[in-house]
Amino acid sequence: MLALVIALVNADTGAMRMPASIYPWVRITIENEINRSESTDWTRALDEALDILPPHIVGTINGTSGLNVTLTVQSQEKWSGRAYPDETTGIYFNERPLLSDYPLASEPIGLYGFSHREKFYVALHELGHIYFFRSGKNPHDFETFEKTVSAKTADGSIVWLEEPPTIYPLREDVNKTAESAAEAFALFVVSPDILESCFPIHYNFMRELFGLVYSDTPDSIITRINCR
Repeated sequence: MLALVIALVNADTGAMRMPASIYPWVRITIENEINRSESTDWTRALDEALDILPPHIVGTINGTSGLNVTLTVQSQEKWSGRAYPDETTGIYFNERPLLSDYPLASEPIGLYGFSHREKFYVALHELGHIYFFRSGKNPHDFETFEKTVSAKTADGSIVWLEEPPTIYPLREDVNKTAESAAEAFALFVVSPDILESCFPIHYNFMRELFGLVYSDTPDSIITRINCR
C-alpha cells in the first residue's frame, strides 16, 4: 500500500513538472500559462521545429549559451512570438494573444488559440530570427540576406527585388526585412513550393542556407500568402 501511495504521489508530481525540451541547451521558463498541457504542446512544437532543421542551423541557434524560451499568456497583446537578439532573453511564446485587430493582414489565429501545426510554424519563424541574430559573418547571414532580396536608395529606403514588398503581411510598422527573413525561413520548411513560386529569390537563398529541400507540409497558416 505504501509503495502504491508513493507511486501516485510521484505520478501527480510528474504531471505538474515543468515542460522540458528534449534539447538540454533549451531552457523553458513559464511566466504565465493557460494550462500545463498547452505549455507542454508549445514545447513539443519547438522540439519538432528543431528536429527538422539541419545540424548546422541548429548549431548556430544553440550558439555558445543555448536558448532561453519563455512561455507566457498576454491576452492584451497581439503578438504570438518574439525573438530577441541578446543571448539572455531568447524567445517568448504568447499562448493566447489578443484576437481583435490581430496584426496579420490575412489569417487570424483560432478563437481557442493555436493548433499544434500553427505552434510549429510560429516556432520555426522565431527560430529563424534567432538563427539570423546569431549567424555572425557567414555566406548566409542576415546582411547577405538583405543584400540578396532588397536594395537601398540614397535616402535609406528599401527597394524590394520581389513583389509584394514583404512576405510577412503586417499592418503595423516593423522591421520588415527581418520579418521577411524569418517568414521565408519558416515557409521554406512547410511550404517550399509556395516560397519558390511566389518569391524565388527568397527561396534560392534559403535553399543554399539549408542545403536541402523539404516536401510540403499542409498547414492552414500558409493562406497568409496570396501571391498566386
